[in-house]
Amino acid sequence: MEPQLKAFIVENEVSYGGLVFVLQKYFPEIDLLGYTEDVEKASDLIQALKPDIVFLEIELESGCGFQIIKSLWRQCNFVIISNVDKYALQAITYDVTAYLMKPLKLDDLLLAVNKAKHKVKLSQEKQLLEEGKESYEEGANILALPSIDRIELIEKKHIVYLKAEGRYTRFLLSCGLSKLATRNLGEFEKLLDPKTFFRTHHSYIVNFTQVQNINKTGGNYLELKVGESIPVAKRKLKSLNRFLKIK
Repeated sequence: MEPQLKAFIVENEVSYGGLVFVLQKYFPEIDLLGYTEDVEKASDLIQALKPDIVFLEIELESGCGFQIIKSLWRQCNFVIISNVDKYALQAITYDVTAYLMKPLKLDDLLLAVNKAKHKVKLSQEKQLLEEGKESYEEGANILALPSIDRIELIEKKHIVYLKAEGRYTRFLLSCGLSKLATRNLGEFEKLLDPKTFFRTHHSYIVNFTQVQNINKTGGNYLELKVGESIPVAKRKLKSLNRFLKIK
């Protein structure tokens, strides 16, 4: 299911109707909070309503839309709509999501909205990971796993191991389920208790409460309670001995 996003429109009334029609037809998951033509009112409404995306006509009778962007560009994603391109370089300075020229082309508008949605999703995932880090520091045992279509919360004690898969990370849980998270192994390593989780290899982090024994025959392997074996890199052996408090 698509996440519900909030949008606000700062636009002249003539163009407003057409924009609303396209958004309602192609992006039903976006909740339109309202619109205004007044630049000063827009700033107050955006701060109060906290939309994820703002569709902004850059030249309005009440003033220039950059009055809004300069003060609020860090708080939401702006999609500029304009009759002129003279503000394009200034828009880049303020990390504007898209700069669309009138008359609007459907493909350009769809691309801009999808780009804004992607930025919102990344921002939400980053916030959850930061919250997960703060929770760990406070002793909580929940970890947020962002994936392509959702964010799952799992208890750290149920993790058997983490495995790097390129820029992503594969989790094996004690119940047998496998989860793929859209963050790399190093980011998750920072969120795990170093007294319980050990990085045995550049590709693996293991929960030692899930280890049955260490097989030193023909190399070093951790034999897990679930029946799998995880390799221990030679360069990790001294660190492993320190982790296990073996001299």
